[in-house]
Amino acid sequence: MAPFRGLRHAFELPAAKLLVGCASIIPRRLTWLLAGLIGSIAAALPGQSSRIFDINRRHVIEQCDLQVSKRRVFRYIISGFMDFFRLQRMNDDAFRKRVEVRGAENMAAALAEGRGVLAITAHYSAWELIPRAVGLEGHRVGVVSRRLSDRATSDYLDTLRCRHGATLIDRGAGLPTLMRSLRDNTAVGILIDQDTLGVESDFVDFLGLPARTPVGPARLALRFGIPVVPLHIRRTGGAGSGYLLEIEEPVDLSTFDGPDGYLDLTAHLTGRIGDWIREDPEQWIWIHERWARRPGSAPGLR
Repeated sequence: MAPFRGLRHAFELPAAKLLVGCASIIPRRLTWLLAGLIGSIAAALPGQSSRIFDINRRHVIEQCDLQVSKRRVFRYIISGFMDFFRLQRMNDDAFRKRVEVRGAENMAAALAEGRGVLAITAHYSAWELIPRAVGLEGHRVGVVSRRLSDRATSDYLDTLRCRHGATLIDRGAGLPTLMRSLRDNTAVGILIDQDTLGVESDFVDFLGLPARTPVGPARLALRFGIPVVPLHIRRTGGAGSGYLLEIEEPVDLSTFDGPDGYLDLTAHLTGRIGDWIREDPEQWIWIHERWARRPGSAPGLR
């Protein structure tokens, strides 16, 4: 497998640069049409992503009575990344025209406490646009992330993410790095809607099934009294449409006391993500093995 891995890594950086270049020159309306075409092809081809989607459809989508098209899920993913690549190269005024912010006062109020903010979100729509949108409200922004296996590609994409002032916080760097950012009164973005290896996690309900979910953010918030603000971004229409970033009120941490308070808080935040998905399910990344690990010895969804 090593030769194939090396070959894949050799193509990752040129492919990333090609996508960024294409996003810069192709008209945005045409990008939406191309994303639809590529999404249709991806949905029709066999492969791991299609397999995972079909598993999630049988066990979750249908059980929740959601209307989700595989083709449109791929389309949203592709167009979201293309819009991120495009908008990162545009000036602030052009960005603001495409990304509306609702609830900016909620983030400002939380940061006014001076302890930083844990901004909880999900792999929903064009989530990569969130840090710049929050930064344009005048706040210091950080994002907890992990490096890609190919270092050159990871460095290239990280440079793009940091272009407008966001700070990347390596997930493997440990708690001290994260705490330094919070002490600088930074809004730190954390995505908690995946089963992440190497991260302290536990099972909470997610769309009707127990799902292994990171609990570190909840533990941190309750231990140090750090404000928690859920937020998510969504595309508001088809070709030519923009995005809406909705920043919710800070969570009342006083209601999550006791030894299992961190688990209850994690369940609450995961429930908010579930609400976002139910409102517009096709904008979530259904091609991830969210329920691959189950409580006890139960097998993952198949």
